[in-house]
Amino acid sequence: MEKYLVGGAVRDTLLKLPIKEKDWVVVGSSPQEMLSNGYEQVGKDFPVFLHPENHEEYALARTERKSGRGYTGFTCHTDPSVTIEEDLYRRDLTINAMAYDTHGNLVDPYHGRRDIQLRLLRHVSHTFNEDPLRVLRVARFAARFAHMNFTIAPETLMLMQQMIHELLFLSPERVWIETKKALITNNPQIYFIVLHHCGALKILFPEFNTLFDTPDLVQQNTPINTENLTMMMLTKIACLTDDINVRFSILCRDLGKPTLLNNKKKRIKHHDYRKSGVPLINNLCNRLKIPHEICNFAKIVSEYHDYLYNIETLTPKMLMKLFNVFDCWRRPKRLEQIILISQSNTLRYTNHNDYLYNQTNFLHTAFSITKKICIADIIEDGFTGINISKELQARRLHALNIWKNKNK
Repeated sequence: MEKYLVGGAVRDTLLKLPIKEKDWVVVGSSPQEMLSNGYEQVGKDFPVFLHPENHEEYALARTERKSGRGYTGFTCHTDPSVTIEEDLYRRDLTINAMAYDTHGNLVDPYHGRRDIQLRLLRHVSHTFNEDPLRVLRVARFAARFAHMNFTIAPETLMLMQQMIHELLFLSPERVWIETKKALITNNPQIYFIVLHHCGALKILFPEFNTLFDTPDLVQQNTPINTENLTMMMLTKIACLTDDINVRFSILCRDLGKPTLLNNKKKRIKHHDYRKSGVPLINNLCNRLKIPHEICNFAKIVSEYHDYLYNIETLTPKMLMKLFNVFDCWRRPKRLEQIILISQSNTLRYTNHNDYLYNQTNFLHTAFSITKKICIADIIEDGFTGINISKELQARRLHALNIWKNKNK
């Protein structure tokens, strides 16, 4: 029995990044031997075992043969004769196809260390195109390692472009898992830009494809380095927070807007403009089974995003509307999320620090004023039932009006 540390742990060691988890491959063993040594089997499709003490995953070396559609359409073969080189051959990228033996020697049959030095995401073999999930994984790795100047090898990007016909066989849950992982990277915009460039965006995320295909929002001659407004704001928000609700809401903020803006023959009511993205967000979230909390927050931002910029110009009535629709009194965290979304837009401008401070201070002050209105005082004044909430709203609005008038 020989044990090898494989995959991400090896890659991240060479990149001098923190190792989040360790995966192992065992060569020259069998399920019976692993069980007799105290390992607990957890894999159904192929033998994967948990170490009896540290619970790290140990998989028997295996090969794979394409036997169906999608990323699950594989027949796995495990045998003590399968070598570590054969096991690594089935992996997606060369930087993920390396191993360390128990003596610390690097096993690198497909030149992953060279590609790390070249900062290239390159496929291991021609079998790359057998798994459509790899299109999303490569896009996600491009986002994850963009800050280290990694790019996709041209031949790998070409393969990705040829694989998009199988993307519809991916499960919605798996698409969302990869997308969620990409959204929490330092450069989530790269994920969507890569998917657009290889043709996957229009298949998996047709709602987002319209953002890139609108001439008013895109420099068409630079598909990889586009200054798409949504992508620019996603870049900025990634510098401010890793809150998945905020990041996803920025991504969905302008859904439906390009279609309305380009329809010059139709007069657009402001209400229609604000609500144009909500059905698209609903369709997207239902299709990919995105959690309700993330979906609902994105819909609110899409509908009321015009409230979230130039906050100082909001009237007391509009401020109350903002606090109500975001449910800020019961969820104070929402106030900070509103501020972050506002900042993602103003960061486009060169001289924005004073502007940001003023908007943030304005919103904190306004919310603090409304929070000082005490329900106990309203009840003590004799209000009951539904009249308590009505009076609470009226007093909060009155307090904001006094504050705004003093600061004119």
